[in-house]
Amino acid sequence: MAEMVDVYLSPSLQEWNVGVGNYGTEEQRMNLLADVVQYELERHGLDVARNRPEMSLAEVVRESNAIGPTVHVALHSNAANGQARGAEIYTHRFGGAGEALARDIFEFLEPLTPTSDLGVKEGYSTFNGQGMYELRRTVAPAVLAEVGFHDNPDDAQFIIDNIYEIGQAISQGILQNFGINYVPDTPENVALLQNRYNGVLF
Repeated sequence: MAEMVDVYLSPSLQEWNVGVGNYGTEEQRMNLLADVVQYELERHGLDVARNRPEMSLAEVVRESNAIGPTVHVALHSNAANGQARGAEIYTHRFGGAGEALARDIFEFLEPLTPTSDLGVKEGYSTFNGQGMYELRRTVAPAVLAEVGFHDNPDDAQFIIDNIYEIGQAISQGILQNFGINYVPDTPENVALLQNRYNGVLF
């Protein structure tokens, strides 16, 4: 019998979506973030599966649905012609497990960000009523976290400088959703992860 997967992590596949300054691409930056989230979740005993940069979004959805995780978490950074800031988390529709997961993650992400955030939102009405493909087509309860705006210089720098802390916050929300108490890492491991992931320039 196949091992049960708790969380399917889906960092952005948008290699063409370039942030301001030394941000790099959304795909590059969100894969760094996914490294931290995966580390934290596995450290607390959760089984994690993850997409791969060479996949298409349709392939990601098919793989997630074939695996059958308990939850599906997509990791993104946003863009709005440099005119917006803040985090927002989408679920397809309110009223279910996806909304509960989004609110758990937002609870920990919101205090970390340096500006007012944009809240938990429904994704079904976006893209001219088509909704977000990844939220609409995944079978597992799914969320899409936009951790900030990579085309805003201040947000982009915040993300670059705080990949470990953002990943830790997202992980705490996921763990809370699973009813697992977060156990702080050792100071040595925290310092190692901060040195590895914070401030990386592309």
